[in-house]
Amino acid sequence: MIESNGSGIRCAALSMKGAPRIPSPEPEREGGAAVLRLPGFCRRRASPAQPREAYDAGDIPGAGQSILHDPPPYPPGEIIHMAGEPDIFTGLTWEGLEEWAGAKTVSRGRRYQQEGRVRNLARLPGGGLVAWVAGTERYATTVSTDGESIESRCTCPVEDSCKHAVAVVLEYIESVKESRPIPAAAEGDPRLRLLDADSPPDPALRPYLERLTKDELIDLLETLARHNPPVRAAIDDRRTIATIGADPLVEALFSEIDAVAGEAPWEDTWGGDLPDYSGVKMKMETLLAKGYADEVVLAGELLLKKGPEQIEMIDEEGEIADQIAACMDIAFSALAASRRPLHEKILYAIEAEREDEYGLCTGAENLLAGEFPKEEWSIAADRLLERLRRFAPAEEDDGFTSKYHRNRLVTAIAMALDEAGRQNEATDLRMAEAGRTDAYPEVVARLLHEGRRDEALQWIYRGISETEEEAPGIAEELRITLRGIWESEGDWPAVAAIRAEEFFREPTYQAFRDLEEASRRAGVGDAVRDAAMRYLIAGERPPAGEGIIPGVLPDTGIKVRAPRWETPAPVADTLIEIAIAEGKPDEVLRWHDQWKEGVIERYLRDNLEDRVADAVVDAYPERAIGIWKKKAERLIDKVHLQSYEESLRYLRRLRSHMPPPEWEKYREELRRKHARKRRFLEVLDRVEDRRIISSIR
Repeated sequence: MIESNGSGIRCAALSMKGAPRIPSPEPEREGGAAVLRLPGFCRRRASPAQPREAYDAGDIPGAGQSILHDPPPYPPGEIIHMAGEPDIFTGLTWEGLEEWAGAKTVSRGRRYQQEGRVRNLARLPGGGLVAWVAGTERYATTVSTDGESIESRCTCPVEDSCKHAVAVVLEYIESVKESRPIPAAAEGDPRLRLLDADSPPDPALRPYLERLTKDELIDLLETLARHNPPVRAAIDDRRTIATIGADPLVEALFSEIDAVAGEAPWEDTWGGDLPDYSGVKMKMETLLAKGYADEVVLAGELLLKKGPEQIEMIDEEGEIADQIAACMDIAFSALAASRRPLHEKILYAIEAEREDEYGLCTGAENLLAGEFPKEEWSIAADRLLERLRRFAPAEEDDGFTSKYHRNRLVTAIAMALDEAGRQNEATDLRMAEAGRTDAYPEVVARLLHEGRRDEALQWIYRGISETEEEAPGIAEELRITLRGIWESEGDWPAVAAIRAEEFFREPTYQAFRDLEEASRRAGVGDAVRDAAMRYLIAGERPPAGEGIIPGVLPDTGIKVRAPRWETPAPVADTLIEIAIAEGKPDEVLRWHDQWKEGVIERYLRDNLEDRVADAVVDAYPERAIGIWKKKAERLIDKVHLQSYEESLRYLRRLRSHMPPPEWEKYREELRRKHARKRRFLEVLDRVEDRRIISSIR
C-alpha cells in the first residue's frame, strides 16, 4: 500500500509475513543535507558487463516479492557499466559521502551494505542506481548524481539521504572494485513505480483500459489479485459490500484495529515486525469510497482510543504514529462527508485535536478550517462551555496536568466563540480563566490584538507576579512580550534594563551580546559594558538602588530575580566566547587556562573547546592540537561506534594541522593502541578522505 504525504513517498505496507528476517538495527533517526556538491567530477561513458548473481531471498526481509509480482532475476539485457571503469560514483570520498548524508547515516548504511541487504542493483539510463534494500520493510531506493550533487529517493520514512541510499552507493562501488557486473534496469522496473506513486497517472493509461474488453479487464484484475495481496484484499472487500452489505467489513475493520493496536511494538527492536495498519487503512478507504462515512468516523474514534497507548509504549522512529495518522486522515475526510450535524463535526474535530498528543489528528485542523455557519460554531461553543462548567475545579495545588487540560479546553472554547462572532465573550473567558490556568500570555495576546495596550501591560505585570515561583517559564514568556512591546516603541533604555536583568541572572555569552546591543541603542553602551565585564571578571554586581544598574538604566517595575545558580568569578566560558568573537587569541587562552576542570565537562556539549582550538590554531597551533587530541582520545576510549564517528572530525583536524611525519606517527600509535577495535580502525581509515573505492572491503 503506497501513500503520499505531500512531500515524498512512503511505503506504508510491504511487510512479508513469515519471511525469514535478519535482526533489525536499533531504530535511530537520520539527518543530513539532501544534496552534496562534488567539485572536480566529470561524466564518463559506460561499457557492457554481465548481471550480478542474486542473493538468497531467504536472507533478507521482504526479499523476492515486488509490489505487483515476483520478478525473475534481471536478464542480461543492455549493460551500461563495465565494472572497473572510472565513473562519477567511484570518485566519491568518505568525507564527501558524509557531507551528503551525515556520518551516522554513512555508518549505518555501510553496515547495511556489509550485511548484504542490497539486492537487484541496477543502473538507470541516466547513470543513476536503483535497488531493493532490506530494512524494517523492503524499500525501493534510487541514487543519482550529475557530477555536482547527489540526490536520492527511497520509500522509507526518511525518504532521502538515508542509510538505504548510502548502502546502494557502497554496494555499487564495491561491485565496481570487485569487477561484478551491474545490469541495466528493466523498462517499467516496479521499484520506479513505487517511487513515483504520488505522480499523476500516465495519461495513456485510462484510454488503454477503456479499450479493453470486459473479459480482458477481468483477466487483468485476476492477475493482479493473484500476485498482489493488497489488490486481492481490496477486491474482496468490495465484493463483500456488493453481495451482503458493509456490516461484515465494518466488523472486520474494528477487529483488525483491536488486533493491530494490541501488538507489542518493541518486538521490532529484536527483529520482529512493526504493527502494520495498512489493512486498516485499506478497509477505511473502501468503506468511505462506498459511502459508509459514519462507520469510518467510528473507526477513527477507536483508533484514537487504542493507538496512543501503543505509541506511548515505544515508537522511537515515529513509524507507528505515521501509520495511524494516515488512517486518521481518512477518518476526518469521512467526518466531512458524514451525516452528523455540522456542530457535531466541529466538536468531534475539536475534541480529537484537544486530546491528540502524538500528531495523529492533523486532519482536524483542515476540517475546522472549512466553512461552517456561525450558528453551528455557536452551538459548539455552548456545548464546550457546558463541558467547562462540569470540569473539576483547578485548585492551586492541582499541579500542571489539571491546568494544562483545562487550558486546552478553554482554548478550544475561545476559538469556537471567535468563529461564532462572540469575540468579547472569548476575551472575557480568557481573563476569567487566567488565574486558574496560568494562561496570562493568551490574555495579553488578545488584548494587544484588540489594541488594548495599557490593559495588556497590566496583565503582563500581574502574570509575572503570579507565575514567577510556580511557573517561571510563563513569567519569562511575559517578560519577552514586554520587551517586544518596548522594542516596537523604541524604548531602548527599558529594553536594556530587561536585558541587564537577564544577564546578571544568567551571565551567558548570548545574554552579554543582547545586553550590549540594547545598551548601545540606548546610548549607554560603555557604562553598561564596564559593569558587565566587572561582574564577569571579578564578580562585582552593580550597587543596590533603583534599577538593575542605578543611574544608568531605568527601573522597569519588575522584581529583580536572584541568579539562576551560583557563578564564581571569573565566568571563564563567557569571557572565552567574548575573546573569540573579538579575535583575541591571547585572551582566549588566558580564560581557557582559568576554566576549572570540574566545570569543563558541563560545557562539552556546547563544543566551546572546539571553538577555542579554532580560534587559536593560527597563533598557537600546538595548543589547538593538544585540545583536538584530548577530545579525540576521550571519544575513542568510550568504545562506542557513535563516539568513534564523533572522533573523526578531530582526527581530520589533526591530520590537517600536524606536520605529516608527526601525523603518521600519531596515527600509527592509535592503530597499535586500539588494534582490537575494528570499528574504530574503519573510522581511522576514513580520516585521509581517500576515495571510497580504495578502502571499501
